[in-house]
Amino acid sequence: MRKWRSFTKKRRAWSLAAIALILATSGWTAQWIGEEAASIPPTGETAPAEKLAAPMPPPEEAFVRQRSNTDGLGNVFVTVKLSPEAVAAKRTDGTADFITIGKPDAQVILRDDGRGGDAVAGDGTFTGIGSVDENDLAAKSTEDSNELASRSDKQVPVFEGRTAVGTEIPQAFDYASFQAGKEVSIDPAVVFIEPETSSSGTTSTTGGTGGVSAASSFGKETAAISSLLPVVPGTNPFQERVLIIRNVGVVTDPARTVNPCNGAGTSGGVWTFKHLMTAMANQAASGIDPSFFTEQWLNHWLVNQTINADTVNARVQMQSVINQWRTDSGGGALDLHKAPFRLLAILPRLDLRTTSGGGGAYSVNTSGNFLDAGEARFIFGLVLKPGWNAAGFIGPVQIPGQAAGCRALPMTVIFEFRVPKCHCEDVRAWARQWVELNSFVPGTAAYNSRLERLTQQFTRANANPIRPNGSALGQLRTNEVAIAAPWELREFQLPQNPFTLLAETTVADTPEDLYDNNNNGTGLLREWVVNKVKPNLSGPDFEDPIPPVPLILSGPLVPAGARFMAGNSIVPDAPGVIVHHWKEPTLNVFGDLQENWARHRVSRAACNGCHRREVFTHFVHVDPSNTIPGSNPALPAEISVFLSGINQLGDPATSPNVPDPTQGNPKRNFDDLARREIDIKRLARLKCFRFHPIHVAHVQDTLRSTGRLPDNLFQGLTLLHDHDRVSVAVEDMKRDLVREVH
Repeated sequence: MRKWRSFTKKRRAWSLAAIALILATSGWTAQWIGEEAASIPPTGETAPAEKLAAPMPPPEEAFVRQRSNTDGLGNVFVTVKLSPEAVAAKRTDGTADFITIGKPDAQVILRDDGRGGDAVAGDGTFTGIGSVDENDLAAKSTEDSNELASRSDKQVPVFEGRTAVGTEIPQAFDYASFQAGKEVSIDPAVVFIEPETSSSGTTSTTGGTGGVSAASSFGKETAAISSLLPVVPGTNPFQERVLIIRNVGVVTDPARTVNPCNGAGTSGGVWTFKHLMTAMANQAASGIDPSFFTEQWLNHWLVNQTINADTVNARVQMQSVINQWRTDSGGGALDLHKAPFRLLAILPRLDLRTTSGGGGAYSVNTSGNFLDAGEARFIFGLVLKPGWNAAGFIGPVQIPGQAAGCRALPMTVIFEFRVPKCHCEDVRAWARQWVELNSFVPGTAAYNSRLERLTQQFTRANANPIRPNGSALGQLRTNEVAIAAPWELREFQLPQNPFTLLAETTVADTPEDLYDNNNNGTGLLREWVVNKVKPNLSGPDFEDPIPPVPLILSGPLVPAGARFMAGNSIVPDAPGVIVHHWKEPTLNVFGDLQENWARHRVSRAACNGCHRREVFTHFVHVDPSNTIPGSNPALPAEISVFLSGINQLGDPATSPNVPDPTQGNPKRNFDDLARREIDIKRLARLKCFRFHPIHVAHVQDTLRSTGRLPDNLFQGLTLLHDHDRVSVAVEDMKRDLVREVH
């Protein structure tokens, strides 16, 4: 792809030896006909190659070339090129000859051994046989060309991870060269960001040339940052209608929501706190009363919790919420119709989709064989209802336009559902349904009914029958300072099949607070930053995937291991002072750029880093009250500049205790809604390929006996129909991969 960029990127896949292979099962089962497949040997008894443990890291390039389909295996060769570092890692772990894509019962191989369509052995390019409708490729070329022709400014921001690193001019798929038998690069679809409104009221597709404020879509929060490209602070109608749905006509829809201040609306509507909790408890299947389910969740705040040996202190002011809710309920069980939560926003997070071959939530794998369609989220804010006693609560503020005494509190509850769709065609259709919302006006019957059909697919009871309670919930998170200081973030999950209550668990990607600034003198944060994260990063952008924070950290300083992941996440700043970030006094943040970025990546991945100075955020990304200075609790809710756009944000570690966002180096650019806009538009225009699964037993037998792949990976199999083959989004292999949970 021809690129015009402010920066270049040397892609580096992180060491495959550090990736734990967690092969997930799926609802699709290969229908083997003919020779019966042997069972896969237990882990530990064979080499990685014999176990087919060769997941694909993010490739540098992906290509497609025509192939004669006389054998019925496929009409194209698909080739991916890995970075030299990734190839070196594969040589170390003994899988230099191939990559695996797929699940244990439906495995696909791309090979680099000079056979089976691969041109040159050992050159770091891996080739497999696939099928695609050539009309789809012709359509891709036309769609790309039309999109380019429709724009006078053809530049689009380039994101590496969460950071905007420059701009590029994308290139249309070259269908003519493909027809001529040439190998053609297959890139994500050509898409552009719709014009965004800056704080000054001007619009642009890529950026300003100076004097641009870092503002939310309402222009209330500003940071006087002058900048060139690549991002524009603000939002556009696409982002507001598709990606961060907080329109008043949606979040106060009387047929689907309820106003906790006066009870107006539909108390059991499909977008209410009651509906989500009731569906999650799934009483018809589990026998768990939703009121009991909810109160047991609230009770976690009433006593100290020990999570991964980390003590999470009680916040007993939650008892006041329970007591006053019970009084509203007539003195008995909590009446969920009277829940003190108001809807703030609904948002899809397809950018968090995972793929097979590396497994697990937020995998660093980009195989294009989907395990899910990412997440979708509901965000609620806690309110004190009229007549409730505000004593002991922090930060209550009257909600404009509501009954006297109805006050918003600085607490959000975020329901984060994993969307159980796994085929390329299904994930593409899911993305298209969200993108199509852009054609309708939020708050109208046409828009709201379509959005309801979308949300019911993941919120309803039994949305995912194989998960606990049949719920699609991934996790439920809270972020609050309403019931005690300082700000605290917690996480809850449904931990046990088939039925369970919500359990408090560790907070993802966050070390225990005691390691910050080496407060306990162990040096373990340095161990994590320097020896675990830093080696995975390469310049100039340093946005390569990093390993997730482990429960127990092992290394030279901790040969026996030490509890590392946190039970909660604390933000110690005083209100209005944005200085908190993760730090370690012995790090060379001034002289070693790689080490500086490793610290930043660890801090940004943590809950209390992503909600503070690292991205210049006032504790919340969607404001439940008046947390963001200049905002108020009137709807629609204010959003953070991390979401809406901020250019040239200075590194906090090189400007310690200075809240001024212009200070510190290096400078970073964030505009997460723009990043998500590019991603979901590309996802909606995927062209889906099919790959015939290999004969696993035959391949493994050959590897054991010869150390090489067999010439024919499919020997002994009767060919499957195309619709029974493994569904792969080849374009998605090159997506901007984000595994951070926020």
